[in-house]
Amino acid sequence: MKAEYLKVEKPFSHTINIRKDVRSYFFDKWHYHSVLELVYILKGEGVRFVGDNISRFESGDLVLLGVNLPHVWKSDEKYFDGTIKNKVSAIVLHFPINYLGESMWELPEFSEIKELLSGASRGIVFDVGSKHPVKKYIRKMLHQPPLEQLMTLTALLNEMLKVEKQKILSGVQFAENYNSNKSKRIDRVYDFVLKNFEHDVKVDNAAELVHMTTASFCRFFKQKTGKTFSEFTNEVRIRYACRLLTEGELSVSEVCFKCGYKSLSYFNRKFKSIVGINPSSFVERKKMFDKREV
Repeated sequence: MKAEYLKVEKPFSHTINIRKDVRSYFFDKWHYHSVLELVYILKGEGVRFVGDNISRFESGDLVLLGVNLPHVWKSDEKYFDGTIKNKVSAIVLHFPINYLGESMWELPEFSEIKELLSGASRGIVFDVGSKHPVKKYIRKMLHQPPLEQLMTLTALLNEMLKVEKQKILSGVQFAENYNSNKSKRIDRVYDFVLKNFEHDVKVDNAAELVHMTTASFCRFFKQKTGKTFSEFTNEVRIRYACRLLTEGELSVSEVCFKCGYKSLSYFNRKFKSIVGINPSSFVERKKMFDKREV
């Protein structure tokens, strides 16, 4: 699937683009870049969508995104009602994969960094504390001249190699499908579902969005993604439901309606077909796991 391409603007004489964003909430369009992106959440919490992964994020979140990997961060609802005084903030770093030139990969010293950046094609989240060298380097780069930024970036990536707690986010199948199916129509549909899955999402509306008849759209979507529009929508909703149930703040029925379902029995069936167990069993397993962790 192809998301909307957003060109990363940078000064003519700079290879690296780094900025600190301060805003009321996070929620841009589902998009991708032709450069790598490192996102360090300074303040805020919500849900991040990276490829086919839906995960919770909070202050301190650190994620490396590969070239052309679609993504979007969405803040919790409390940030959208205008009553939150504290704004969200993040440091966002963009850089080309050959930031020191094509020949950099010929050097054996860069072999591990090359492997790290290749792995970022599916997105990687790094579990590190606020005082970790990686985060210190990111903050430092905000105030450095261009040449020093290049040197610090290399040191930063070298430190990332040492992080023990790393987690790949997006599945292999999604990445392969995304790179082989380039369609602006799929882009619009994906963005439409991510923005509306908590409400009533109808296939007729999706078809109208891309100026196709419902029958033609269903064939087109199946051909491009390997699944029906209903299957895709349910997967997005159930992944989000797993996140909500993991957080443990809502009951199963509350999660059901929060994810856009109108029938608890239908939600239970879809959850079991995708996850393998029903929502209640999922919650019980989570509680048992939490007890073992204590």
